[in-house]
Amino acid sequence: MKNPALQYYMHDGPTAFRFELAGNLDYESAPRLYQDWQTASSAIGDRRLIVDMTFVTGVDEKGGALLRRWHQEGARLIANSKLSRALAESILGAPLPASAGDASVSDRTWLPFRASFLLSAATLLLLATIAFPVEAKTATLKSTTVIDWDDYPQTANANLQDRVRPGGEFLCTFENAERAARAKITASGRVSETRR
Repeated sequence: MKNPALQYYMHDGPTAFRFELAGNLDYESAPRLYQDWQTASSAIGDRRLIVDMTFVTGVDEKGGALLRRWHQEGARLIANSKLSRALAESILGAPLPASAGDASVSDRTWLPFRASFLLSAATLLLLATIAFPVEAKTATLKSTTVIDWDDYPQTANANLQDRVRPGGEFLCTFENAERAARAKITASGRVSETRR
């Protein structure tokens, strides 16, 4: 079976710049990857380079030379699968440091390929709910409730129109005789409530 072509993502974080590689790092993809690194390195400054090769399926001599060079310049190699760890150790000629199997939280700049699995699972769940809808229990309203609900906006609108017509009781205080008796109008036109 032929190894898939290299795909890679660049993730720019506050403390690290990360390449996430997947596929075959070979003589065609290594120069392109290096060129993209050269372009990005002008803006990286003193941030750490991290190369996650967990999903790399093959490395030829040119790809291996690039990984060795980056490792010698201080890049951190991440290899979280048995295959990628074996590839990394064969390229470096030495075991990877124990911390190379996982990325520290401070170096995180991205969501890994594994996160795409969660997105796929959520999408499948959404599609399943669309394809197999659950019957919802609905309430059946009494006819008097529906009539009352339909009459409410008309009644409320009529009451508001009565308030704003000339001679209408604009203030709700004067709609009720008891409230009107408790309130008195001062010389300034303000309504003040009399306490009993």
